[in-house]
Amino acid sequence: MAKLWLRFQRYFRRKPVRFFTFLVLYLTAGSLVFLHSGFVGQPAVSQGQASPAVGVPAEGAELPFLGDLHLGRGFRDAGDTSSIARRYGPWFKGKDGSERAKLGDYGGAWSRALKGRIVREKEEERDGSAVFRGCFRRPDNLSLALPVTAAMPNMSVDKCVDLCTEKEYPLAALAGTACHCGFPTTRFPLHEREDEQLCAQKCSAEEFESCGTPRYFIVYQTQVQDNRCMDRRFLPAKSKQLIALASFPGAGNTWARHLIELATGFYTGSYYFDGSLYNKGFKGERDHWRSGRTICIKTHESGQKEIEAFDAAILLIRNPYKALMAEFNRKYGGHVGFAAHAHWKGKEWPEFVRNYAPWWATHTLDWLRFGKKVLVVHFEDLKQDLFVQLGRMVSLLGVAVREDRLLCVESQKDGNFKRSGLRKLEYDPYTADMQKVISAYIKVVDAALKGRNLTGVPDDYYPR
Repeated sequence: MAKLWLRFQRYFRRKPVRFFTFLVLYLTAGSLVFLHSGFVGQPAVSQGQASPAVGVPAEGAELPFLGDLHLGRGFRDAGDTSSIARRYGPWFKGKDGSERAKLGDYGGAWSRALKGRIVREKEEERDGSAVFRGCFRRPDNLSLALPVTAAMPNMSVDKCVDLCTEKEYPLAALAGTACHCGFPTTRFPLHEREDEQLCAQKCSAEEFESCGTPRYFIVYQTQVQDNRCMDRRFLPAKSKQLIALASFPGAGNTWARHLIELATGFYTGSYYFDGSLYNKGFKGERDHWRSGRTICIKTHESGQKEIEAFDAAILLIRNPYKALMAEFNRKYGGHVGFAAHAHWKGKEWPEFVRNYAPWWATHTLDWLRFGKKVLVVHFEDLKQDLFVQLGRMVSLLGVAVREDRLLCVESQKDGNFKRSGLRKLEYDPYTADMQKVISAYIKVVDAALKGRNLTGVPDDYYPR
């Protein structure tokens, strides 16, 4: 036996290539045995379970198609489920309108867990994926304001919303036992909300819902997109003037561009180039800022030479505390992301405030000083009264203000780059020294605005 082993060793010493070949074959065989045992250990899918062909994993497997619900093994996560209907809309509804998944019939833990979650979701948000707009007085000319009307003796929010969604209208107005569908127009602009108690009449089919009255309507916004303001194109002829959309970084420039494009129907341009913005629909991003094909040009520049290159400007100003945090999040987390905790607690944040806070003030001061024709718009005013402020901006751009189009913009105002407000810091990142410096800058900007007979900064800028 010993002689045989020696011969074996001598053979492979003389033939190293054969040795390594033998070793590879050995390891491969072991791997195949291991994989086979893994497959054998998995439970088979019975006839009563979902078929993998329709995208449903076997019991006990992860469910990636449910996104942030995390219905993993054993349904161990009992978190909030209010996002189910908002995210998937009618996906959970059967042909009869009942809330159920279109995944086949299941028993056991899956059925009970899903049913419990759907019930809780119904209790928390009965209107499914619609958005509550408020209580409003019946419009004077109902047939023109809301062209589709249907009698519903067994009225519920879901039934009216479903009807208007099916008819492809963005508004569903409940008036007791009547459901009206339409668009926001000058006849029904949704600007003057009434006390919700005036609409507090119970639905005939849902005891805990309000369905409005023949005089006061409960209004919901459906998931139907209002396409009256979605068309955009380049200017048909080269513009004779360059208009800047100027702002400090983090002051809402991208959001303002979104609003302007919807309100005017023309693309906005940029002094820079951002591929992520271009890919999200800002097609004017790739044009040279002097091309003359865009309605206005985004810029964060604040030097005299750069400012004087423009014939007019919309100057967007935002609370520096909010603007600094927004730009810090963008710098370290992208357009819709967030800076990591380590960035806020590390040296990056203090250095950022030290460098950017003075720029917030000098940016506004320079545009007020060197700008040829400057329209000041406060970000906070734009959020609170979008219809009026956006109308001012469109007028400066030389485009006729169409009220119906502005009303359409109100229902599509968020855009693709709204940072979610769900994630907030658990502490104030501004130290006492930071607040002292920033407050001084706010006072300087406020004085400069009032010195030109303009509205000063909003009250919520300070005290901190």
